[in-house]
Amino acid sequence: MPRVLVTDASKREALAVIRSLGSKGIEVTAADSTCFNAGFLSKYVKRRVLYPPPERYKTKFVKFMLSLVKRENFDLLIPVSDFTIVPVAECKEDFERFVKVAAPNYEILVKAFDKAQTIQIASRNDIPYPETFFVEDPMDIRKVAKEINYPAVIKPRTKVVWNGDRALMLKVTHRNYAANEQDLIQKFDEIAALLKKFGASNCLPMVQEYVGGQGFGVEILMHNQEIRALFMHKRCREYPIMGGASTLRESVSDRRLGNLAVRLLEAMKWDGVAMVEFKVKCANYDPILMEVNGRLWGSLALAVAAGVDFPYLLYRTFVLNEKACCFRYKDGVKQRWLIPGDFLWLYSSILFGKDKIKAIHNFMRSFSVPDDIITIDDPAPTFGALICMFKELSEVMMNYRNIEGELIR
Repeated sequence: MPRVLVTDASKREALAVIRSLGSKGIEVTAADSTCFNAGFLSKYVKRRVLYPPPERYKTKFVKFMLSLVKRENFDLLIPVSDFTIVPVAECKEDFERFVKVAAPNYEILVKAFDKAQTIQIASRNDIPYPETFFVEDPMDIRKVAKEINYPAVIKPRTKVVWNGDRALMLKVTHRNYAANEQDLIQKFDEIAALLKKFGASNCLPMVQEYVGGQGFGVEILMHNQEIRALFMHKRCREYPIMGGASTLRESVSDRRLGNLAVRLLEAMKWDGVAMVEFKVKCANYDPILMEVNGRLWGSLALAVAAGVDFPYLLYRTFVLNEKACCFRYKDGVKQRWLIPGDFLWLYSSILFGKDKIKAIHNFMRSFSVPDDIITIDDPAPTFGALICMFKELSEVMMNYRNIEGELIR
């Protein structure tokens, strides 16, 4: 029986992988640093493995995982999150002595994880992107503040910043948006001070003009410089509400978006899965590139439900060496992330949104939409998601992470 090792079992995208592969008779081993989570409780999991938290013990994590794949006869390793895919990609040659790895080589992966490199590649390939300033010295922000259009956004060059064995996650929240020169300088200095305290003062954030409009994601599987699968969705709700993970989304088709995403990933010489994010102001405007997530994405369950089974396509591509392709799917399919995503969206919309009554009404209307985690076929992961939600809430109360999910100490 074929065997696959999936990391980050507490993540909903890992749960989508587990359900997809497990339902097809593939033996799935779920791995995570927490002992009670959604993926571990899925009926499609054969075995469960605990590893050292990679965000705190990167070297120990790599040694543990290498020992595991050397000892066990896995056909494929699927690293899911930012915290696991980077360490695995850095040591990919070591891992591939024992198992095939569904991740690009590190020098390719970093082209997506480092937004500065992404923007530079987009610029060379005529892909529209926001006005962007790269700040090399903290004092340069005063010059940038006079040149950029407002509102402006202070964006970390990478979502996860590494300092030795430890990682710091930085998301774009309300503290990253600046309304004027003084606001930009003050907020940039605060973020720079946080990075300096962490020991990563050489990873200063960049500054971009704010781009409004509708968010879209284009998901692609590439292998040997060929497009094997393509899917796209519209982001109906996000948390944080200023721009973050989608808590409600819908499958759509748009040739402009697909062509731009393919052009970008081809220029990166990508291998594996990735999601390219765009903003579109209205139908007459060109899509504007936001970022590339060089891994499986949180809304993966929607793609599977609409007809593009990326986890199984990964397996067929990397294990069976099949030229498996899928480009047709259903438009108008919706999927929701209720626990805790949409609850946090509602909470944030009531606190910071302009139309609180409309937000409550839209939230209540969405209960008939299928959920990323909650299903009749595989109900137990719901309890794991609830436990993880309360665990993260306790970490917020202990000031270990903030409400947006960033690890802050």
